[in-house]
Amino acid sequence: MAAELLPHAAGCFHCGLPIPPGVRIEATVAGAARPMCCIGCRAVAEMLDAQGLAAWYQRRAEAPGQPAAAIPEVRDRLGYLDVESIERELVERRDGQGGEIERAALLVEGLRCAACVWVIEHHLGGLAGVQRVRVGLESHRVEVEWDRARVSLRDVLLRLAEIGFEARPDRPGERARLEREEDRRTLIRLGVAGLAAMNVMTYSVALWIGAVEGMTTGYTAFMRWMGLVVSTPVVLYSARPFFEGAWRDLRVRAPGMDVPVALAIGGAWLVSVHATLRGTGEVYFDSVCMFTFFLTLGRYLELRVRHRAAETTRSLADARPLVARRLEGEGEAASERIVPATALAVGDRFRVRPGESIGADGRVVEGRSAVEEALLTGEPWPRGVEVGSTVIAGSINVDSPLLVEATRVGAETTLASIVALVERAAADRPPIARFADRVAVWFVSAVLAVAFGNWLAWQSIDPSRALWTTLAVLVATCPCALGLATPAALAAATRALAAEGLLVSGARVLEGLASVGRFVFDKTGTLTRGAPRLACIEPLAASGVEEVLAIARRLERDSEHPIARALVAGVASPAPGPWAHAPGEIEARPGCGIEGRLAGRRFRIGRPDWALAASADEGEADAASSVRKAPAAPAGLADDLAAGLIWVLLADDSGALAWIGVADPLRAGVEEALAALRERGLALEMLSGDASPSVEALARRLDLALERPGCRPEEKVARVRALQRAGERVAVVGDGVNDGPFLGAGDVSIAMGSGCDLSRLGADAVLLRDDLGLLPRAVDHARRTRRIMRQNFAWAIAYNVVALPLATTGHLSPWLAAIGMSASSLVVVLNALRLRRLAGEPRVEALQAASTGPRVGLAWPRAEERP
Repeated sequence: MAAELLPHAAGCFHCGLPIPPGVRIEATVAGAARPMCCIGCRAVAEMLDAQGLAAWYQRRAEAPGQPAAAIPEVRDRLGYLDVESIERELVERRDGQGGEIERAALLVEGLRCAACVWVIEHHLGGLAGVQRVRVGLESHRVEVEWDRARVSLRDVLLRLAEIGFEARPDRPGERARLEREEDRRTLIRLGVAGLAAMNVMTYSVALWIGAVEGMTTGYTAFMRWMGLVVSTPVVLYSARPFFEGAWRDLRVRAPGMDVPVALAIGGAWLVSVHATLRGTGEVYFDSVCMFTFFLTLGRYLELRVRHRAAETTRSLADARPLVARRLEGEGEAASERIVPATALAVGDRFRVRPGESIGADGRVVEGRSAVEEALLTGEPWPRGVEVGSTVIAGSINVDSPLLVEATRVGAETTLASIVALVERAAADRPPIARFADRVAVWFVSAVLAVAFGNWLAWQSIDPSRALWTTLAVLVATCPCALGLATPAALAAATRALAAEGLLVSGARVLEGLASVGRFVFDKTGTLTRGAPRLACIEPLAASGVEEVLAIARRLERDSEHPIARALVAGVASPAPGPWAHAPGEIEARPGCGIEGRLAGRRFRIGRPDWALAASADEGEADAASSVRKAPAAPAGLADDLAAGLIWVLLADDSGALAWIGVADPLRAGVEEALAALRERGLALEMLSGDASPSVEALARRLDLALERPGCRPEEKVARVRALQRAGERVAVVGDGVNDGPFLGAGDVSIAMGSGCDLSRLGADAVLLRDDLGLLPRAVDHARRTRRIMRQNFAWAIAYNVVALPLATTGHLSPWLAAIGMSASSLVVVLNALRLRRLAGEPRVEALQAASTGPRVGLAWPRAEERP
């Protein structure tokens, strides 16, 4: 029998993990000594053996990790995934190093605690071909990436089914439906347990009185049997999630929080049933019903809090427009056709009437109006738009009709990128959360060991109280609060920041923001508006102004850099000439400028030293002297260099052709935001690739440390690395257009996301609003989040430190322990909910107004009609 039951020849008999060197722990199972890796496994194994469940090891040995193919009902239910077109709709594909990589988001039922997170990550991560697994405990959402050549979506879902989790692809409306179903089921279970708890007390009170004043045997038996009848639905129905979770945990040899609860409920009920059948001994039907009720009540309240916390993400997802009025045909023959928003392609033109949502990111080509973007950016007031303005999918046209040309559609839109970032942040688990998960898993084993030791101790002290105190220990010390301490706080904090317009890509960003000591800013597009305008041109050679403009426009027309956009926009109708459509090879040089060969001549436009380095024999010294010989700034800008000119040089192989001056004023509120950061004890510094005198003037005006102007990208990175080597934690802030290496160097990176393709930003966080004032508030919120997480940990630990002695000494009944455990979890969750809003200014109330209904793209009420 011993050989048959032993599933792991060189590992722990219970969990299969390797036994640490020097550890000699054994448990007697089925009459033989079995090796164990820790006292927790020994406690569980001995409890299973004592309750006659040692046959479980036999079944495990016969069918270790039941293969997915042996689950026929699951296999049949997933048969639709054999249709490639259906599977393609449910996954995202991208090219990887070894082939195509697929990614899917799944909604998983039954996620209850940190142990469930560990189990899913461990088992899905062990599937050959799976590259990444992210589990969101709060959202019940799992993100998985895998090698398409080795794994399919069906394999992933079957793997989850093996370990007892039912999952399905996350599709629009699916999450809301699952939440409604979960609410309904949990509320019914709560109602059954509540009614039974009230009714069973009628019979329990009669038994208590009868024990004191005397009661005939027949009446006593009747009261016991009625208690059994009333409590049976509670155990079989209301408490079913606890038993299912515990069985799933035992199957994968990772005891979670449901294990001690299930043991307490099942143990008390079985002992009471035994006493009822024999007619002697104590019954605990009242305790079974009451602590099932209180445990279910606690779980239901946590569930409601979690669902409310997910409303921000759901509102964003619901904002995706369903339809659009696409213009088909040209000129007067053009007609409107209502099509699904997903059918729009880049370059399509579509009309947006007042009150309708915008179907794709685009550029206004006709009309003037205002658009409401509160749900996307947190900005409370509608933004005015006109011809040439950019608009975002999901925003609402308020006043007048607009004709829009699509520039980004489907999964490439700003809205889709925002939703992806928010969901990625919800699934991210920073080191402190993973540490809490590991502690919670091992804590359960410790609880089981303590409960078993307590039972043995009371057998020698007072056997009649052994079961009572053991049940109290199992329930009171369940580490639910410990498992919720981190995810509840992080989920509330990230969603609060998202609602105000700062998207973070992961919870670890909050940890980073709370500990940074220095902010390093890029200049153009970050401290300045990033929308410069052409101010002046100073030809330095025989070329005239029109020729200089034509060459500059040809070089810059495909660039997204703010300076390039200013040069292109500065020539509304370029004069016809050989340069407008000249063929050539053009290449952007990040941090330097643009180089191109047009009509056999090589041109460079950008930083003066770099542009002239390509000239005949001019070096950086000559380039620097050219800067000194630059023409004076035009009147009106010379008085304010800090908001003044950015000089770029146009040169060819023969030398400098022209100085081009571009004015880029400061963003509104920059000085106040920087002052607020200083008040929080943060050092501030600026790094800029601009070599013009305006850089130093701006640094003096804003009181920013400046290493030197004209930094190349590698020099920016070197400066950040030097600060980090000196022991500083650095947050870097850039415009996200050409700051990739710079953003990647910081401990925390923040990109100005307005107007950028968010899906391509490599930053840790994206600022959707042109408001640097959010940065000090984000720092405050990150520090507050860290403080509340520490409070939650302290509370969870303190509760267990107090509850454990009370339970082991018999001063805490099982139903009171259930109240204490549920209350402990609720305290942690409610404390975390304080992070739902940022401190300081009141939260934008337009957010709620903007999310009061579905965005279908048509028939949305006008602004004046909305409350």
